[in-house]
Amino acid sequence: MKRNKILSILGLIAFLSLSGCSPEDDIKTPYLRPMIFMEDFSVGAMDDITLVTPGWENIAEVGTARWKAQVYSGNAYAEFTSYQSGELTNIGWLVSPKINMDAQEGEKLQFIASQSYVSNSANSLEALIATDYDGTNLTTANWQPIAGATLPSTSSEYFLFIESGIIDLSAYTGSINIAFKVKGSGTNTALDGGYQIDNIRIYNN
Repeated sequence: MKRNKILSILGLIAFLSLSGCSPEDDIKTPYLRPMIFMEDFSVGAMDDITLVTPGWENIAEVGTARWKAQVYSGNAYAEFTSYQSGELTNIGWLVSPKINMDAQEGEKLQFIASQSYVSNSANSLEALIATDYDGTNLTTANWQPIAGATLPSTSSEYFLFIESGIIDLSAYTGSINIAFKVKGSGTNTALDGGYQIDNIRIYNN
């Protein structure tokens, strides 16, 4: 009797172990793949203060508005808006640390982005990449749009993060910087919307 109970228990454990597996469990996600670089802006994040993230540069190219840290329902993210800046033009950059592209192959990039109250395409977000940024001369570096990245548009739902898609970076060598650049206005209500960035991942197969 006791032996039958033990066998029954062992059988149940085996069944649960097998039934707990599914094809979806074997699908690799960016979070489970070898991670080369990641940022979710959670370190030291406090709501609605100027963003200070280790290794990142938060630059006001025109005007004084800078990217801010925001925390909503426990999730931290980076946000740039010209709202109430009082300045005719605001251009803000968020520039990643240097990322070595020679230590591995097959690099891919993913991130999520959203918009809030953006009604004019001149109130823009750009996702950019450069191989020659020296950490000082921002505007003279050869910044190029990240090809294939999906970004929020004027028709996107406010504060709804959308996925960038999987972006192939495997052609890059040396070191790169990723940047997010927003243009807006604090005196033109048609151009004072905001953009949010989160969950930046670079990984390889």
